[in-house]
Amino acid sequence: MKPLLPNKTAELLTRIDDATDGELISIIMNNPQNFTVELSVQDKNRGYDWINIAFEIDGVIDANLLDEGKLSLVDMSEGITLLFEEGLYGIGVGDYKSIEALKSAPVYLIGNALKYEERPFSS
Repeated sequence: MKPLLPNKTAELLTRIDDATDGELISIIMNNPQNFTVELSVQDKNRGYDWINIAFEIDGVIDANLLDEGKLSLVDMSEGITLLFEEGLYGIGVGDYKSIEALKSAPVYLIGNALKYEERPFSS
């Protein structure tokens, strides 16, 4: 996994079209303060082919999660939000402008570090 730097976030979100109409594949608890969120998204750099992208958030201090069986039911029409604010990193489903607003998302994680990696497509 590569660290996701604040100055590269907009570029990544543009490339995957904010994960709009993607699919939330899994949320895995690696340990109580480290989670991996995997999504299927379309990649503009690959002619809009589908890829999976995983985000690992470490030092989790707040979260709203769903049971695995409900993940495929999450509405991804607004894509995802990736935020960096006051030393915190947030990822959530939907379009939000602040960490505080992100806390109203149906699925979100807030922590101290964020990494990502591209993976082969699988649903």
